[in-house]
Amino acid sequence: MKTIIKKTRFAILFVLVFFHTALWAQQSYKLSGTPNITIAGTSTMHDWTMTSKQATSQAQFEMDAAGQLSKVNSIVVTIPAESLKSGKGAMDKNAYNALKTDKNKDIRFQLTSATVNGGNIVAEGTLTIAGSSKPTELTVTAKPEANGIRFQGTKKIKMTEFNVEPPSFMFGSVKTGDEITITFDITLSNK
Repeated sequence: MKTIIKKTRFAILFVLVFFHTALWAQQSYKLSGTPNITIAGTSTMHDWTMTSKQATSQAQFEMDAAGQLSKVNSIVVTIPAESLKSGKGAMDKNAYNALKTDKNKDIRFQLTSATVNGGNIVAEGTLTIAGSSKPTELTVTAKPEANGIRFQGTKKIKMTEFNVEPPSFMFGSVKTGDEITITFDITLSNK
């Protein structure tokens, strides 16, 4: 009888320790601070940029014993399309028309898999722009900071890959280039 009680106690203790370790290793993270997302492109007149300081994000990461990111289990980043601003009202309006923001309010990235190698992450996921979704690979740097983990990266894409017609201005005399560069700098925290 004493042996059964000891084995039961050991089993309960093992389950509690394992459960606690699993909870400690995987933590939920949310956006912390102000994100910085920039889209840059060219036109027949001049280069242009649009910037957003708004986003939402939810993620689950695992950290190793040294406090370094060891695994990315999930991440979703959503940017309100109309939060992108160029500082020029007419340009913004043309961009929102091209992005079809009347029907597609957000730009979104949802992770499907990730490989972590030190402070570098190769993230595979689905990028949705103007209602069109495509598989996308992002190379991201991750740096632990006092207020969370800072993620930075750059990705070049073509607007037409997402069924976005590059905007034109002044009755088509000024046209934007198809290729754009998306740059992001966000910090996620478990606090």
